[in-house]
Amino acid sequence: MRSLWVGAFVSTSVLALALSAPVQADPASQTATEIANAEATAPLPAANAPQTVGAMIRERLLADAKTTTEEEAVDWQALIAFYESRLDEPLFIGRAGYTSKAEALIEEFKKSANWGLEPSDYNVLDMGADSSDRAELTPGQKADGEREFALTVLKYARDARGGRITDPSKQLASYVDRSPQYLDPKKLLDDVAAASDPAETLRGAHPKHAQFEKLRQKYLELKRNADAAKEIVRIPTKGAKLVPGQSHPDIALLRQRLDVPVAPGLNGADPDPTLYDDALATAVAKFQSDKGQKPDGIVGPRTRAALNDIETPSPERLLANMEMWRWMPDDLGDLHIWVNIPEYLVRVVKGGEIIHEERIIIGEQNNQTPMFSDVLETIYFNPRWHVPQSIKVNELYPGLARGGGSFERQGLRMMRNGKYVDPYSIDWSRADIRNYDVYQPSGPGNALGIVKFTFPNKHAVYLHDTPTKNLFNSEVRTFSHGCVRVRNPMRLAEVLLEQDRGWTPDQVHQTQQSDPDEVAIKLDKKIPVHVTYFTSLVGQDGSERIVKDVYGHEERVKLALAGKFNQIAKGRDHLAPVKFSRVQYQGPDDWGFMFGGGQSNKQNRRYNQNNTTLNDFFNNMFGGN
Repeated sequence: MRSLWVGAFVSTSVLALALSAPVQADPASQTATEIANAEATAPLPAANAPQTVGAMIRERLLADAKTTTEEEAVDWQALIAFYESRLDEPLFIGRAGYTSKAEALIEEFKKSANWGLEPSDYNVLDMGADSSDRAELTPGQKADGEREFALTVLKYARDARGGRITDPSKQLASYVDRSPQYLDPKKLLDDVAAASDPAETLRGAHPKHAQFEKLRQKYLELKRNADAAKEIVRIPTKGAKLVPGQSHPDIALLRQRLDVPVAPGLNGADPDPTLYDDALATAVAKFQSDKGQKPDGIVGPRTRAALNDIETPSPERLLANMEMWRWMPDDLGDLHIWVNIPEYLVRVVKGGEIIHEERIIIGEQNNQTPMFSDVLETIYFNPRWHVPQSIKVNELYPGLARGGGSFERQGLRMMRNGKYVDPYSIDWSRADIRNYDVYQPSGPGNALGIVKFTFPNKHAVYLHDTPTKNLFNSEVRTFSHGCVRVRNPMRLAEVLLEQDRGWTPDQVHQTQQSDPDEVAIKLDKKIPVHVTYFTSLVGQDGSERIVKDVYGHEERVKLALAGKFNQIAKGRDHLAPVKFSRVQYQGPDDWGFMFGGGQSNKQNRRYNQNNTTLNDFFNNMFGGN
């Protein structure tokens, strides 16, 4: 449960007031069982003493406390504190029905679909409006109506803050390290009570981020215009190569696909939509560049396939992206770093404006870059690469155990208890590689390049340079072991250190070149880093840009919102302890084979069968983690 909610728990003295009996207890937050036990030990009110609505609500909540969930317990304790602070006066139920505040909130519940919520989740008891010509409700009816209504208000607020998926890292995937941004329920009820427009106060529970509102407006537009959706234009998957200057029937479709108007005909001739003119060539080249292809304007098989790889408008996609915004902090930071995984982009944002943008490489499918937020602390120039436990166990250890001889040739070093050790002097049939520090020293061949950006987190993820710059030309850039590789990290360092310390680019480069070993620059300012996963992005003009759901998280959120949690493929828990199992010696030099060493054909076959993971890893390792 989020700390804001835990902070709303009331002390035992409030619970004692609920039963009109003093109870001595520690003022720390109580469990649901402790709340229920308080009822059993406390004396009951005098038989003739009339109970107020608030007192009856508290008594009934306590009676049901043993069967409540943790989330319900938080709301219930908020209600106990709320009615005690109001001297047990109801807010939503009058003498004979709902108050005007309640009626306004009921109308807002009915409009919840406009915010991506489900109106049927906020049904309340049918009690009608308070009126002098209606019979007075019984105390029990008032207590039931008041309690259910107040709990519905709190449920709406929870859902507005992402509470329909209470624990994304467990319900969706361990890589989704986000959680609902719950409000303080007692404060929310106080604000509703004090508001002249309680419906506006309730709406205020939704995220205030500009992109959330743009997604919402796009969602409403899509619902309004569902029947008039624009037809998707596709071109034949197979066909002739289309070259600027030629004419072909497919060019007319290409023109429609890229929304390029037909140019007027020359010398009074009719316009020719099948002519591949310069304006269309420019549009094709831009499309190819956006897709990571060579922008030559020639439409071959790859470009045809990309042109047909179209994401159609989807209300469910918009709702999934809105839900992920509900998990974002209210304050992103005036200056912050924004990594959007499926876009393969990192941005630096200041005052709501993008001041820097660069391409990135993200984690492969089996080692995904996680979603989370943290704070940038240090920029390292000429960093060492400390090999993570998972890579030591799964990639390095098998080669050492089989007698591989390429460890040092790859520039790796091993230490234990602060002393260098020779990996080939160790009996790996007995030793545990997890007890050794394996690293790659600073240098031109270092896997992290010349700079890394650290924001310590449980995922051991950071941003860094890479020697393999050619991979940034790929459209799909899922090549790392989870960390984020940046195409031009020195420029990113320049931007950040200018903002943090007022450094010039020359000062940044002088610092990097001042020492061949690792140099750590601690930042003076707290710069939040948000590693996000948004597949739908709405621009200032209201147009939607859709990017591929590369890890399937959008689909997981859609299934969860549809209540299909049992259909979600959660995958492995990447934070689980690394399992260590011993391997048998299987050859004189498995790694040497990979990097030029000799083996027999039989050894080659054995290598291909048993060392696929190692082969894949080292083919890519010196692009970094």
